[in-house]
Amino acid sequence: MKLLYLTREPCPSLRPDLAVLFGKVLPQSGIQSDLVGERDPKLPATWGGGRVFARSVYSRIGRVAVKFLSLIDAYRLCRQGGYDALQVRDRILGAAAGLLIARLFGLPFYYWLSLPFPEMWQDLGGGRVPSSSSHLQRLLWRIRGGLAFWLLYRVVLPRADHVFAQSEAMKSVLAGYGVPAQRISAVPMGVDMQPGQPQPEAMDDPFYRDKTLLVYLGALERLRHPEVLLDAMLLVRAQRPDTVLMLVGDSELASDRAWLAAQISGRGLSDCVRVTGWLSQADAHRYLRAAAIGLSQIPRSRVYEVSSPTKVAEYLAHGLPVVANDQPDQAWLLAQTGCGVSVPFGAQSFADAILGLLSTPDRLAQMAERAPQAVYALRSYDVLGRQLAAVYHALEKRGQLAELFEV
Repeated sequence: MKLLYLTREPCPSLRPDLAVLFGKVLPQSGIQSDLVGERDPKLPATWGGGRVFARSVYSRIGRVAVKFLSLIDAYRLCRQGGYDALQVRDRILGAAAGLLIARLFGLPFYYWLSLPFPEMWQDLGGGRVPSSSSHLQRLLWRIRGGLAFWLLYRVVLPRADHVFAQSEAMKSVLAGYGVPAQRISAVPMGVDMQPGQPQPEAMDDPFYRDKTLLVYLGALERLRHPEVLLDAMLLVRAQRPDTVLMLVGDSELASDRAWLAAQISGRGLSDCVRVTGWLSQADAHRYLRAAAIGLSQIPRSRVYEVSSPTKVAEYLAHGLPVVANDQPDQAWLLAQTGCGVSVPFGAQSFADAILGLLSTPDRLAQMAERAPQAVYALRSYDVLGRQLAAVYHALEKRGQLAELFEV
C-alpha cells in the first residue's frame, strides 16, 4: 500500500507517531508513505517511509507560500498516479483541499488528527488558557477557531473515508460531532523500544546525589500548570526533606520561562528544583534512570482531555514508576500496567501519592521491574504499528472491493 501523506510538521519531524510509526515501522508491513509539505533548510530531509516532496521554508511568509505550493504538489502527484490513498495530517484548509484532490482522482481520503487545533484556537480566544494575547489577538483566535471548527468537523471529517484519532476520548468527541464511529480508529502515542533492550546509564549529577529524585519530562508552558508540581514539592519536602525535583524540558516562550523561574524562587524551592532546558533524548532518558518516580500533570481541558501524553509511556519504558493525574489516556495506561498511581489533578493528590510510593520501597521496586515489559505490550511502536497496518490493509481491501462493484 502506498500513501501520499500531506503533513503539517516540517521534515524531518521529531514527532514519533510520524517519524517512527510511518518512517520506520509501517514500511515493514508493506505500507509506504511519500511526504508532501515543508522542510527545515538547515537539516537533511531524511525519511525512511518513502520519497519526500518538501519545500524549504525561510520565513513566515514563505511558510504560507509553501503550504499553498504543497497542495499543488499533492495535485500533481495524484495525477501521476501510483497511490492507494491521500492522507492529511492536522492541516485544516489543507484537509479541505486534500479531500477535493482525492475525490477528483478517485482516491480514498484519510485524515490524521493528533491535536484538536480548532478547540485550542477557540480556547486561546476565549481566555480559557493562560495567555498574554491582546484583545485583538484573542478575537482573531476566536474567528480562526470558529471557522476551522466548522470546516474540519462539519465539512471534511464527515466526508473522510477514515479518520485516525489520538485517543479513545478523541474518538468519542469526533463521533459526537457527527463523524461515523465505524470510520474512526484511535492510535495513541507510543514509545520506540525493543523488548529487553539495555537501559541507558543513569545521569550522575551532584544536585541529587544521595537524595530522592523526582522527575518531570516535557514542555513547561504555563498552560500546562507546572506550578502544581511545585506546590506538591512543598508538601512532600515537609515530610521528606531529602526529595528534589528535576524538570527536564523548557518552554518555547521566554515569558513562560521567566514565569516558571519566579514560581520556583517565590516558593523558596531554588535549592531543590532545577530546570534543565531542552536536552538530547539520550541525556533526558539518563535522568529518568536516576529518578525514583516520574511525574505527569495534564490539565483537564477539552484539548488535553483527548490527548495521548507520551511521557507516561516513556517513564515506564525506562523502568520508572509514575504518579500522574486522571487524564483519560494516561490513567488507562497506568491502570493496565499497574506501574503507577493515577490521582485527581492537584498538589495535595500528587503529594499524597508520591509519599505513599516512597514509603513502600518494595512496591516501588516491583513497579520498576515490571514497567518496561508491560508498556512494550501496550504502547511500543512495534505493537501499535502492527495494529495500524491491519487497519490500513483492511481499508485497502475495502477500496478494492468497492472498485469491483463499481465495475
